[in-house]
Amino acid sequence: MIDLHIHTIYSSDGQYTPAEIVSLAGGRNVCTLAFCDHMDIRAASEGMDTAGMSGIELFSGVEISTSFRGREYHLLCYGFDPCCLRIRDFIDASCARIWKGVPAIIERFRKMGFRLDENDIRGWGKSVPTGVSFLDALVKSNPDDPRLLLYTAGDRSDSPYLNFYQDFSRAGFGEALASNLPDLKRTVCSLKSCGVLVLAHPGDASRDLLRELKGYGLQGIEVYSSHHSPSVMRYLAESAASLGLLRSAGSDFHGERIKPGVVLGSVPGLPDEALIETIRNAMPSRR
Repeated sequence: MIDLHIHTIYSSDGQYTPAEIVSLAGGRNVCTLAFCDHMDIRAASEGMDTAGMSGIELFSGVEISTSFRGREYHLLCYGFDPCCLRIRDFIDASCARIWKGVPAIIERFRKMGFRLDENDIRGWGKSVPTGVSFLDALVKSNPDDPRLLLYTAGDRSDSPYLNFYQDFSRAGFGEALASNLPDLKRTVCSLKSCGVLVLAHPGDASRDLLRELKGYGLQGIEVYSSHHSPSVMRYLAESAASLGLLRSAGSDFHGERIKPGVVLGSVPGLPDEALIETIRNAMPSRR
């Protein structure tokens, strides 16, 4: 099995260390994987030796949050050199900008009657905050608030962090976050020389957008994903074929505590072999 979208503890919403992920992958017969933490590239360097000793192929990867026309899009970059100053500087600058927008999001929660302090969010010590950061901080400061009990013990507790993120995004928090994210098209242009760029779980992204992004340097789209229904995967597979984009596959595994329904390696399809070879050739060991 191949899984090109996995999160470790270097994401604020990841449950397992890189070494633990490699061990889990071996037990599930995953032969090729990529760590794609949110705006953080440390996991690949840490996991490379462990993966090699386990006979597992590990690609460097990162998931970059971007925005386009008020909507959040995630971009995956594979095969980069972790020492590459261009990608490191881009991530550092993007993280700083995201953190500058956090006080405005906190103020929105306060206006809803929640107690919340920026130190509660920064206490995670991760590159950027996610829905997990906010929900755990809110629960810690507002343990008896019925609006949060819905996620910790109520009807939305089946996948609390994902449900929280989706619900509050629909309530306008997604737009507040997107306003501080790097622009999708500029990000593709900036990072195309660093590695192989794939649009993560793009859902119903239009073919016009995908065509335009390919022109800027996008090489693939994540067709097979836990985020996608069978009909969406068919649409994306057809879009990839018609536009000359490579098909990727990733579970978006975070750990059962974060996303209970997503299992490492549980990807309903395989990436194009051409994508795997393109990433292999981009890896520093091949240069």
